Amino acid sequence: MGVRRESGDPGVRTDGGRVVSVEWFDLAQRLYAAETGRPVARLAHTTFIASASASALAVRASARGGSVRVSAAAFGGREETACDEAGLALLARLGGTLAADAPATLLTDDGGMIPALVGLARAHAHHSDPNISGSAAMVGWWADRADHPGTSAVVNLPAASSSRYVLGVVPEAQRSARVWRTWFQITDESVAGMHEWARAVGSGPLLPLLAAIGEDDAYSFSRAQSALVDGHDWSRPDNAASAAMGLRSRCDAADVMSSALLDDPVWRERALHTGHVAVGVASMTPPPKGSRRRGGSLSVTCERLDSRLRVGSAVTGWVGTPRRRPFEQFTVEVTSTEVVGGKLVLGLGSVGMYAPPSGASVVLMPQAASPHTMRAGRGRYWRLYRGRRSWLSTGQTPVPSRREVPLDVLIAGAEE
Repeated sequence: MGVRRESGDPGVRTDGGRVVSVEWFDLAQRLYAAETGRPVARLAHTTFIASASASALAVRASARGGSVRVSAAAFGGREETACDEAGLALLARLGGTLAADAPATLLTDDGGMIPALVGLARAHAHHSDPNISGSAAMVGWWADRADHPGTSAVVNLPAASSSRYVLGVVPEAQRSARVWRTWFQITDESVAGMHEWARAVGSGPLLPLLAAIGEDDAYSFSRAQSALVDGHDWSRPDNAASAAMGLRSRCDAADVMSSALLDDPVWRERALHTGHVAVGVASMTPPPKGSRRRGGSLSVTCERLDSRLRVGSAVTGWVGTPRRRPFEQFTVEVTSTEVVGGKLVLGLGSVGMYAPPSGASVVLMPQAASPHTMRAGRGRYWRLYRGRRSWLSTGQTPVPSRREVPLDVLIAGAEE
């Protein structure tokens, strides 16, 4: 297979000149990793807060015959092992407790061990020893945050490594912790060796938007601490309001993670082949004479037809290439899509500041999620669920209502 980068083309093409799929793009990276014997970066950024590794706790757990064996190692420490409630006491002594000043990051090389830990924690959730009950509650908090993409509270090392690097092996092999240790040249296969692995995959800057999820981690930890002090039983099933808020929080985290990946220049090049990023030639149409609009209408003609940008989508764009994202960006909404002469034409409506000139090469991608807006939305959602007379808590569908709209607003909308 001949894969090359053509001059002036932001995508990967075959020697025949055809635009390839994302599967071919991934295969090219995998073959290059096999040829060089080194992991190939999928991201220039890391997906978890590297500074948290100094307070991280590496843990393995397994359930056998009604007993749960826990092995753990703090940063710079050796591996220690205990069973059942002694295992929870071990976690508490190493910092894995809600009584700590700051949350410890859980490092694991096997995501399947979390259910074993949760089962142990539930069995001792009401233990008379506050160290054990505090550690059990911490396990419950870890399990909750593990469901939030982009969290730094729980780091599944094989998954985090696969997010950032590609190896020269078949994709299924990247699920193996042993394969990753071999490629990262980590000889310590004990629990303590996970800290070295975390340093290897966590080097470099954090994806910018994931700092917001780190703030959510800290806020969630403080809420869990307060709930424990107030006597809340974390092991009981959530009520309707808490379950709904948990689902919304997870969905928001997934949206932030998707936007965060597109902040990475290496990932944006891959996203060209998934349709999440589009590249085309700009065409500006000046506003009609007598119109109040200052900016002209923009359309972008793309060679590829597989764009995921749809009518109504808010997009961010700039002049240049996917690799370089300048300060001068514009935000606009997709107003139309059509295929003309075998090319995709995206109508983007009126563009104000930083409008591209006709003929310029333009990059388009979905507008980034706003963590601040999401938090405000969750706050309103929670208040509706807690209010006794709100339509969410009563289950009654709200009645549509009409109101008068000022004439100047109607005229401005018609001109747009």
